[in-house]
Amino acid sequence: MQTPSQTTALNLTPADDGSTESRTKPRESVQKIVRFDLKEEGNHILAVSLSYTETTTSKGETAASSGRVRTFRKLYQFIAQPCISVRTKASDLPPSRTEGEKSQTGKLFRFALEAQLENMADGSITLEGVTLEPRSPFKSASLNWDVERGDVGQECLPNLAPRDVWQVAFLLDQQKDIEEGGEVIRNDLTKDGRIILGQLNIRWRSSMGDLGSLTTGWLTTKRR
Repeated sequence: MQTPSQTTALNLTPADDGSTESRTKPRESVQKIVRFDLKEEGNHILAVSLSYTETTTSKGETAASSGRVRTFRKLYQFIAQPCISVRTKASDLPPSRTEGEKSQTGKLFRFALEAQLENMADGSITLEGVTLEPRSPFKSASLNWDVERGDVGQECLPNLAPRDVWQVAFLLDQQKDIEEGGEVIRNDLTKDGRIILGQLNIRWRSSMGDLGSLTTGWLTTKRR
């Protein structure tokens, strides 16, 4: 498989044990499966090479009298496009007023992170999970369909038709039990003064049951 950045050799399933040559009778077919996770956008080329020996049997004989090695190669080209588009927005929240909720350096940071997930595929998809991996010293809490029940059934999962948009939200709180949490945040500030919050992990299945996943880059916000 040739992707925009590299070329990768793929294994066949089921794999040949290599101990004996496989023989195919006339009108008989052989089926193999290759699996590859699409992680890049752009042009992809699947190159399939096949080598085989064509045997002939002389009239009146049962054993093969001659063999000819043949090889052919076929290319399958396709363009990989994003299945889900992600747009995010982070907002400052007032600091928690609970007694003792202050760090050594002052008030703790709190943010609300909203994300709009748009189905860019040609068919419907089912969202199986959306989680936020927070950057230390933050902790995150989901505000989505999995809040009340952790064992949500398949029939309750969000189903998105093409171009449908589903909004999710998370609450991020700076953990008070992490020493020098404010110092960690200041050290992680980007050049334009943005705070790094975390990464979104999204999992879905297509209408044919194919599993897909997406991990965003580091999500940031600028204090107002």
